[in-house]
Amino acid sequence: MELLKVQDINDISAFLDGHNVSRHPIIMGVLSGQQIGFAFIDNQTDPQMLVVYAVHEMIYLIGDIEEERFEEWFQAELLPIARSHREEDINIETYPQKIESEMKSIFQVIPIKQGTRVAFTFSEEAYISSYKKNTIPEDYTVAIIDRGILQKDKNNILTEEILKFWHSTDSFLESGLGVAAFYKESIIGACLSVYQHNGIKEIGINNYNTSHRGKGIASAMANLFIEECLKRGETPSWTTELFRKDSIAIARKLGFINERIYPSYYFLLEEA
Repeated sequence: MELLKVQDINDISAFLDGHNVSRHPIIMGVLSGQQIGFAFIDNQTDPQMLVVYAVHEMIYLIGDIEEERFEEWFQAELLPIARSHREEDINIETYPQKIESEMKSIFQVIPIKQGTRVAFTFSEEAYISSYKKNTIPEDYTVAIIDRGILQKDKNNILTEEILKFWHSTDSFLESGLGVAAFYKESIIGACLSVYQHNGIKEIGINNYNTSHRGKGIASAMANLFIEECLKRGETPSWTTELFRKDSIAIARKLGFINERIYPSYYFLLEEA
């Protein structure tokens, strides 16, 4: 497996199209070099297998995985990179989808487990028809993240969150999108385009203080994010785990439809 460079992704366009990932905002965000990640390919001229590591998000196994030696390479080459980024758990998706027995055949040493994820399609029509202006309690506000907000972020909460995914705050401010939530003057949450490509923005929401949950703050952030996406002619994307019922409820409320449930896999890095 060799590291794939940004300038070489056009050479594998047919491979990406063949596996239906050429419009995937996270995979393509990494391959385009816009967001932080790494890609490895077995053979650039005749690719059979591509591994894309989107930092703090997901590892994607695309194509035909060579079962015999893949886990050895994965442990020796990919996991040290994940440790350097202080990952705690590793999440994996496969294209095409693999069942649990196939994954346990590939990962015989690493104690991999099956999870379940949910992906949505955004419908502007559904969003508009179900739109209700979010009301949040007094002393709470939400606002689009700009340079002025980052300068007021004395504890660098937003900067640190952005730099988990983006190479710089400048690149994020130039082409990304984010909403911050405040309680009085304190930042308590953020909704960011954590990965994006070709006008499709993958939403990541984080509430930094559990005492502020249950007040509609996450919905208000996501709603403003979507409004701004539509103004820009862009498309929000929402994917989450099946057990995150609050996240699924927000998505359904804000125009995300066509729920697709599919298997994913995970393990704790300390156990590998």
